[in-house]
Amino acid sequence: MKKMKLKTISTLEQEVMDIIWELKECSVRDVLNKLNQNKSIAYTTVATLFNRLEAKGMIKKQEQGKAYIYKPVLSKKTYSKNIATSFLHNFVSSFGDAAIASFAESIEELPKEKREYFLKLLEHEADTK
Repeated sequence: MKKMKLKTISTLEQEVMDIIWELKECSVRDVLNKLNQNKSIAYTTVATLFNRLEAKGMIKKQEQGKAYIYKPVLSKKTYSKNIATSFLHNFVSSFGDAAIASFAESIEELPKEKREYFLKLLEHEADTK
């Protein structure tokens, strides 16, 4: 699997991505309408967010008539997995084995399947060091 360098995204960019993932493909106007259900935001602000997300490799655009339709590059699940893996890599690199042990102890309170998933990620990360 090709490892991609993840760019950090802002809270508002994350909100936009959540809508894009939900809609699967959309226009700036589609996302604006969803965002404006909870807050007032300008079209130009959302358009700027789309430009930033495209520059970060999070979305791609396709011309459709006189407008553009945007689609996510990665699924939300893949993106989340990449973020978790990146976090774990940085965590292990920065704090070493003692941090892994401490982290593993703290996840004992998680449901079994989530705990096993985290332990598997940690094990994989330790193997790649």
